[in-house]
Amino acid sequence: MDECRQLLISCEHGGNRVPPEYQSLFLGQNGLLESHRGYDPGALQLAKMLAREMRVHLAKAETTRLLIDLNRSPQSKTLFSEIVAELDNKEKQLIIERYYLPYRAFVAKQIRDYIACGAQVVHLSVHSFTP
Repeated sequence: MDECRQLLISCEHGGNRVPPEYQSLFLGQNGLLESHRGYDPGALQLAKMLAREMRVHLAKAETTRLLIDLNRSPQSKTLFSEIVAELDNKEKQLIIERYYLPYRAFVAKQIRDYIACGAQVVHLSVHSFTP
């Protein structure tokens, strides 16, 4: 790859995993978890293949976007799904601290590191869409 550019590939909606401490919220929601609302089918496989072939870093998340959507700003009304929306603010903040902030910090650090080396950064975020 051209030394003046650095590619970062990310996949924010790579899986539909529900952390054990939140599984009770998702009882009876298997259909929703398996749908495009739960994750981006095929996106993680494509992101892994691209990262491997291009020999670049991959930032990936496999926790369902129904818990927290890593592709949203913290102020977004759609940061949390309707399943999580009823949790109190303390619990939502805990979800942000456990899942959202570490992922976003990893991506930001990769970008900062590339810039510090004088690289021009291209960030490719891989998603899939339904018709």
